[in-house]
Amino acid sequence: MSDEVKAPDAAPQAPQAQPAPIQIPIDVSKMESIYCNFFRLSLSSSTEEVLMDVGVHTGIQTSASTVEPIHLTHRVVLNPFVAKRLLQSLQQIVARHEQAFGAMELDPQRRLRSGQRPS
Repeated sequence: MSDEVKAPDAAPQAPQAQPAPIQIPIDVSKMESIYCNFFRLSLSSSTEEVLMDVGVHTGIQTSASTVEPIHLTHRVVLNPFVAKRLLQSLQQIVARHEQAFGAMELDPQRRLRSGQRPS
């Protein structure tokens, strides 16, 4: 007989229940809609924020050498983590659109030659 002592079999532990996700209400009562066909992005001087200015570019030529200026109307300030999540969400939306309707050409000259209408 051996002097070894066997440890009793440990009772199997039940898997720990995951806490229920917290439902955060979203209030849209003060939301405003704007139209945007132009944006510019920049990193703030502190590199802690991504700045996205949005507005409307009419493309109206006021004279032979002058085009109406782009009217920037809103600035969205994002931290880099939210900017990355926004990027991922936009990539998914564009992929679904292209899967349903075909690839979108971003170069306006090529788009005009192929007869593609802007989305």
